[in-house]
Amino acid sequence: MATPARAYEVNMGVVLPPRITLQFRVLRDGEASAGVKRLRVYRDWGSVDQLMMVFETRDDEFTNTWSLDLATILAQPEWLVAGQDNALPRRTRALYLGFTASALLTYDITSGDGGAVGEPAELAALVRVERVPVDRQVVVVERPADGEWRMAGYGPTPGGAGELSVRVVGGDVFALSFDDWGVEFVAGLSVSVGQRIRPTEYQGWLYQVTEAGALPPAEPEWWAAIGDNASRPLGTARAIAVRYFQPIAHGPLPVEVI
Repeated sequence: MATPARAYEVNMGVVLPPRITLQFRVLRDGEASAGVKRLRVYRDWGSVDQLMMVFETRDDEFTNTWSLDLATILAQPEWLVAGQDNALPRRTRALYLGFTASALLTYDITSGDGGAVGEPAELAALVRVERVPVDRQVVVVERPADGEWRMAGYGPTPGGAGELSVRVVGGDVFALSFDDWGVEFVAGLSVSVGQRIRPTEYQGWLYQVTEAGALPPAEPEWWAAIGDNASRPLGTARAIAVRYFQPIAHGPLPVEVI
């Protein structure tokens, strides 16, 4: 896979925005198999007439690589990725994926998300940070009688609360909540209000953008929240220092089988 662009690129005196590279390892039933497989990437189901990227396997397993503007990728939290394998019996699969950095991603055309196992159920989730309801990701795991942990589901808490759709097999259910880990600093990256930036060497603080702009061409001297925690310049943007809270878990929890 191509080396990711970590800072400004200069071409004939023109400063180019930061970019990332994406490549997929495409499997079927957990293994590489013969035949061409294609992945098509769209913004959403409502815009499938506007194809954004096409990945195609070259050696029965690994696809070509795409280079993309990082700010464009970060501006949309999730992208619709539709996979196709025409080898008999033909298979197709579509799911939403989020991209935040250069990566080699594994995509199994035939695997589900564990949704075919267990009884459908709902779990009420509420997440607070410093007593304030927030939108965070919650992952639900289950420990059945055989002791082998399994993933039961996951989902967001818009506005701080949400009903998560899960599938359970009668075991003990636990929920884990994850704080926003932010995007690692990339020189020149265009950022928007609300985004979090993470220093390349994390030292306890993240930086939440309060005014949109572009990050500086070199990593700044990071600061801690002091006093009223006023925003500071971060390139042409401004940001405040915020804490990152380690993941927490609760359980066992009651679930409502549908």
